[in-house]
Amino acid sequence: MKVKEEIEKIPKRYVIKNDLESFVYYASLAPSGHNTQPWKFEIEDDSISIYPDYSRRLPVVDSDNHALFISLGCALENLVITADHKGYNANIEFQATESKEHIKVRFTTHHHIPHDSRLYHSIEKRQVTRNKYTESQIPESDVQRLIDISKQEGVQVKVFHKNGFDEIIPFIEEANLLQFNNKQFKNELMKWIRYNDKQAKKTNDGLKGASMGYPSAPAWLGRLFFNLFDTPKKEAKNTIDLVRSSSLLLMFVALKNNKENWINIGRSYQRMALEATTLGIKHAHVNMPCEELSVRKKLKEKFGLINEEPMLLIRLGYSQPLPKSLRRPPREVMV
Repeated sequence: MKVKEEIEKIPKRYVIKNDLESFVYYASLAPSGHNTQPWKFEIEDDSISIYPDYSRRLPVVDSDNHALFISLGCALENLVITADHKGYNANIEFQATESKEHIKVRFTTHHHIPHDSRLYHSIEKRQVTRNKYTESQIPESDVQRLIDISKQEGVQVKVFHKNGFDEIIPFIEEANLLQFNNKQFKNELMKWIRYNDKQAKKTNDGLKGASMGYPSAPAWLGRLFFNLFDTPKKEAKNTIDLVRSSSLLLMFVALKNNKENWINIGRSYQRMALEATTLGIKHAHVNMPCEELSVRKKLKEKFGLINEEPMLLIRLGYSQPLPKSLRRPPREVMV
C-alpha cells in the first residue's frame, strides 16, 4: 500500500502531513495506565524522540513511574512496527540523564518487505477489554505464539494456566483491597474516568466509563455512585471473578529493576497484545500486586525472584469487544 493511501486511512479529524506524523499517530494508540497517555513526541528530519510527560504521571498507583515507562515502551513498539511496515529501518537509542530522558528512533529507508504486517494491522484494533471472559481455553499452540513473540532482552514472561490461578489470586485480592481502601487511590482513579461521551470527547484521554461497564451519567453522579457502591470487598470480588473467567495469566518480569528494562517490558507486552488481537484473544490488566509495593515484595518471595521485579500481570481469554477509550490527536502530543 502506498504511503498516501496509508495516511488517508487515519481518521480525518487528525491532520497528518507526512510519514513521520503518521508514525506518531500509531505510536499514540499504545496503552497507558488509566489512559493518561504520558508521552510527548518530537519529530526531526530523520528521527522521532519519545519523552516522558510527568504532568500525566500517576503518583499513587505508579509511585516509582514503572508503568509510565512501560507505556513509553508500548508506544516505541508501535513506532517500530509501523516503520517496518512502511519500509524503514528503526535504530533505537535510550538516553537517561537527570536533565533529559528520552528514546530516540532514527529511521533509514530500506524499502524492504515488512517482517510481519499482521501486528501493524492490529494496532488500531487492539484494546484492553475489561469485561468477563467466556472461560473458553486458548489453544496451546496460540499460547506458545504469545510467549514466543514476547521475547525481549531483559524480560521474562511467567505463564499461569487456569489450574495455577490459585497461586496468584491471593496477591491480587490483597492488593485490590489495599487500593480501594486508599482514598488517594480512588480519587486518582476517579480523576481519569470519563463517565459520558461528551466528557470523553472533550479530553480524548482517560478511561471511558462504558469500557469499564459503567452506564453513561453526568460526572458528578458517576463519582457519587463510585464512592457509594464500589466498596473494597465488592471490587476485590469482581476482580477475582474476572480473573477466574480468564483462560491464561501472563506475568512480565524485569530481570533488572531499571527504566531501560521497564521500556523493554512495554515492548514485549505490546507485541503480545497485538499478536493476541490477530488471534481474536482479548486481554486486560490485573496489575494490583505489581503496583502495591508491599504485595510485590511478597510476590517476589513466592516465586523466588531476587533481583527481578514483577511489573505487569495480564489476563487473557475470549469475549466481546467494549467501547474504546479515546486518544489525543498527534498535534497535541508533539513537542
